[in-house]
Amino acid sequence: MIETLRLLLRRPRPADVDAVHAYRSRADVARYLSAGTWSQQKTDEELRAYATAQLNGPGDELVLLAELRTTREIVGEVGLTWADSHDAAEIGYVFNPAFGGRGLATEAVSGVISTALGAWGFTQVSARTDADNRTSRLLCERVGMTLTAHSLSTDGRNVEEVTYTTSDVR
Repeated sequence: MIETLRLLLRRPRPADVDAVHAYRSRADVARYLSAGTWSQQKTDEELRAYATAQLNGPGDELVLLAELRTTREIVGEVGLTWADSHDAAEIGYVFNPAFGGRGLATEAVSGVISTALGAWGFTQVSARTDADNRTSRLLCERVGMTLTAHSLSTDGRNVEEVTYTTSDVR
């Protein structure tokens, strides 16, 4: 678990399915995601897998739900995938637009990056997003990431992506 000023970033629980499905089933949220919209069943399956996934080596992914400390509402999720390099990771995030404009995504992503570069020992964290996803690009910049590459997506969507990177500056 990671704690920030307003959030708890924690593993999913079975009771979280409806809250996650509320935003993962929205077309406006899925617009920039290779997985598209999720059905209730898909949400349940993914959260079950996330609940026990380990971040032990290259290729592993850890997904944490962002929960408001005051109300216990799920506002989104942040995932960290251990890259092929032993000291690099890739971050991804999906947030419920109903909680937008409050800095919660920035706080959550910042918390995971800080933990990745600190306690978890990574020296680099990157994020890939659609070049047209202005909100995501601005989030990367707010958390101190630098634009490092442009490329064509490899997930079958055939869209231009950009990569942002941050390195450990301890």
